[in-house]
Amino acid sequence: MGTVRTKDAFLHHDAKYEMRSKPTSGGHGHQAMYDDQGQLITAPIAAGTADLFAPYNSIDWPYPDADHREQDVYPFIRALQLDGNPVHPNNKKFPTNLTRPCIYRGPNTDKYIEKRPVLP
Repeated sequence: MGTVRTKDAFLHHDAKYEMRSKPTSGGHGHQAMYDDQGQLITAPIAAGTADLFAPYNSIDWPYPDADHREQDVYPFIRALQLDGNPVHPNNKKFPTNLTRPCIYRGPNTDKYIEKRPVLP
């Protein structure tokens, strides 16, 4: 696993800490989010999810690389938007946060979570 980092972002609104796995040989990874007491968050949409492309394979870390951004981050944001959340990425090139907290978890977010589960 990687190092624990503090987190205060609307992308995972209840999380205070984050830990990411190192990429597998296929480039996949996993993100775990923890609350202010250090307890693992397992309820979407605040929880971490499996990454199709781990962000660590980028020379620009801590910014997500193009594969992670296109295949993991943008689909999550679009699912939130399709479910009626009035959110936008804070930065289109390197989205690390949303402009406001999510207010609703709906069927599109559930489809995303189905493909990127919280628990392995």
